[in-house]
Amino acid sequence: MQILKFGGTSVADPQALARSVAIINDQSLQNKGAQLVVVSAAAGVTNALLAIADATTPATISANKEFIYERQQQFLAELPKSTDYANWLAESLAPLFAELDAAVACRGAERDRLISLGERFSARVVSAYLQHAGRYARYVAASSMLVTDNTFGHAEPDPAATRAAIQTVLAPELRNDNQLVMVCEGFIGATPAGEITTLGRGGSDYSAALLAEALDADLVQIWTDVKGLYSTDPRIVPQAQPLAELSFAQAAELATFGAKVLHPKTLWPAMRSDIPVFIGSTLDPSGGTTIRREVDSKEAFTALALRPNQTLLKITSPDMLYSYGFLAKTFAILAEHRISVDLVTTSEISVALTLDQRGSEQALSDQVLKALSALGKVEIKQNLALVAVVGASLNTQPQVAATIFSALGDMNVRLICHGASPHNLCVLVDDEQGPQAIVQLHQQLFRHLHT
Repeated sequence: MQILKFGGTSVADPQALARSVAIINDQSLQNKGAQLVVVSAAAGVTNALLAIADATTPATISANKEFIYERQQQFLAELPKSTDYANWLAESLAPLFAELDAAVACRGAERDRLISLGERFSARVVSAYLQHAGRYARYVAASSMLVTDNTFGHAEPDPAATRAAIQTVLAPELRNDNQLVMVCEGFIGATPAGEITTLGRGGSDYSAALLAEALDADLVQIWTDVKGLYSTDPRIVPQAQPLAELSFAQAAELATFGAKVLHPKTLWPAMRSDIPVFIGSTLDPSGGTTIRREVDSKEAFTALALRPNQTLLKITSPDMLYSYGFLAKTFAILAEHRISVDLVTTSEISVALTLDQRGSEQALSDQVLKALSALGKVEIKQNLALVAVVGASLNTQPQVAATIFSALGDMNVRLICHGASPHNLCVLVDDEQGPQAIVQLHQQLFRHLHT
């Protein structure tokens, strides 16, 4: 049983979709068995839907509706007329077009239903194109399988309820027909009451892994427009090279600290169920990155990641000295306001934390700062960049810190975090120095790629 997920650029237009269909067929020949294909919205569609949801003028709504409508008509125009699958697609898209026509600026549950339209269009289109290619393909709604809570916009999946639902809805058919291709949406699920929810931007990868876990799949394949994970962002360092394999732990560090190819939560279900994850490019399917529990490589340094727009929060209080509960009070305030903390360092009378907007429901509001000020002196520094060095057993490798800080030269390092994980060493520098820090570290740690 294999799960294949295709991103927005891989289903962006009929030409891109043709490449994805060819990969699905090729994988069917290589790995015998039924397939579940999970798809994102076509590139640009989710942004257009968000623009409608946030619109303040009728002109904005009208322009974005027209963009989405024309994109779907492109797909319909490429299918032979009067065929069963073309007729089915036209009929199944009609109620979605009606939803689009009625769309207005909205919030909460209505917003989730609106922005899920992109995936709901895409899953039906992909199913029809697979039928056109001669495959026995059928659309199934992700909302009938992936069960979540009602935190609209960032819904939390319920793995146990999802397993029960998918075993009822999907598993019997997939077990009984090795030629079947089922197609569903990524990014969306539903509450137990049936209201559509979304998992947050980039959540289609996460969806694929959750469904793979529920189906006890052998492999998750994520197909996008880049050839796997690289030693660093090739837009910053042209000499960066794709990585053939990574451990779950290393890939999780890269995804968390800035590698945008992979949604950070994707690996959680895969790790729980020990399901390998492959990342490949529909533009060049000849290689990619495989992520599994154990890898053969023992190199100290694996890759670098950069995450800009970080905030450093420092709280200083003499009350910390030999006291109990200071950190608990600090984190309780941040948790109450749903603010996510990344890195933490402490001294005898102060604590320094890095905060990232991703994963936090709000920034440091006046209310939060007032509560923290009751604990001690609060200092905030913004416009910082987090640079992560990811590798294997970095906390036991000699000269690791010396090598890294030698590469950084005379850069002003605001914070260092090392030792909590054997797989990373993180530093905080000024935002404008972030890309240069990546360049200098890559030249020092991956010299063989620069010769």
